[in-house]
Amino acid sequence: MAIARRVAAAIQEILGPSLDELGRTTGVIRRQRKFSGCLLLRMIVLTLFAKPNAKLDDFRATAAQMGMDVSEAAIKKRFSQKLVDFLREALETAVKKTMAVASPSSSLLNKFTGVFIGDSTSFTLPEELADEFPGCGGKSESGRAALKIQVLWELITGAIVFFELEPGRKSDAKSPIAQVSAPPGSLSVFDLGYFSLERFRTLSETKRCWISRLQYGTKVLDCKGRPLSLLEFFRKHPGSGPVDVSVLLGEKERLPARLIAVRAPQEVANGRRRAVRQKAQKDGRTSSREYLEWQDWTIFVTNCESEKLTWKEIVVLYRARWQIELLFKLWKSHNGIAVLKVGRPPVEQMAIIYSKLIGVILQHWILLTATWSNAQRSLRKAAKHLRDWVKQIVETLDDIEKLIGVLGRIEETLRGVTSVAKRKGRPSHAQLMMNPELLDWAP
Repeated sequence: MAIARRVAAAIQEILGPSLDELGRTTGVIRRQRKFSGCLLLRMIVLTLFAKPNAKLDDFRATAAQMGMDVSEAAIKKRFSQKLVDFLREALETAVKKTMAVASPSSSLLNKFTGVFIGDSTSFTLPEELADEFPGCGGKSESGRAALKIQVLWELITGAIVFFELEPGRKSDAKSPIAQVSAPPGSLSVFDLGYFSLERFRTLSETKRCWISRLQYGTKVLDCKGRPLSLLEFFRKHPGSGPVDVSVLLGEKERLPARLIAVRAPQEVANGRRRAVRQKAQKDGRTSSREYLEWQDWTIFVTNCESEKLTWKEIVVLYRARWQIELLFKLWKSHNGIAVLKVGRPPVEQMAIIYSKLIGVILQHWILLTATWSNAQRSLRKAAKHLRDWVKQIVETLDDIEKLIGVLGRIEETLRGVTSVAKRKGRPSHAQLMMNPELLDWAP
């Protein structure tokens, strides 16, 4: 019940009276007649939370539920640059709050003080927003404007510890999420876009663990400092089991690390080669024979010694990074954060994006309350049922005890409908976290 009270208090704060002052300072509220800053944000955010493709009459229905009789014309008039500024600041306030749940976790996760996975997702914006959010462009100019969301997620407690919006053009390698200070004894897992030997050295020197795929082209040396030709080394490896050796990474850095290489199934390797050739053809170049052969292997590097993690545990923990991809998929497919309505003014599009992002933060807090104690949880299933509770949330926002009661009923309802069944073949993420030995290697 303690987490429900903390989440209820946070929801009240994010959707509460402090928004009235923010509404006045941003100019979206000049003379309070029917709308206050608080009521305006509630109307927009909660309507889009329930209906991502909401129309003006949907906003009007939510307003009526809150005791306001407003016309569709009055609502439409609110979608201005001042509203965008108002919602952006409200979002910045929301993401500064961190909600964490103390829940039973697997023995694998409990080897660390925290398990941090980081990644980004991006989507295109109207071209008129290219100055504020420049994209990567392209031949069709379709990517002139793009928004990137950087997220750092802690898997033991479920806390989103860092959330930042960036221009789509900005490099992942320079993202601040890769620089967020994690506690000693923690584990950080990022994809190749964040690969940095300098960062790995800092983590190692400060007693923090890391796992990454090996970036192609990185110099690898044996423990005596002699250059290793990895493919030649792998060819000499007997059997089909993993290569698991100590190495130095970087010709200059010479960072001590453990390298684990697992041969990919033939169909997977062939698929990788097809993708490599297609990309090279698109870019007007030819792939090297070495790089094509490289696709036969999945190569991990880490500072975790074999006494701490087996090779299967390394693979399972790296695969856990896929959970953040599922989170992004939830936000995009269920909450529709990337859905832009053709022909709508850019300010209206941005207001809707910021409103939906506030909604996904609130959604995440509620899902932590309702589902995080269940290792077999499905956030997608839970989010689908959560929409049915928007009306009750709206009605209890100003009474914390009633809001806590609603959160409790949400938890009871979701408990039986959001579990992922255990599988005999291709074990789920939760099953592998409980028993990494179930891993049947298939990249």
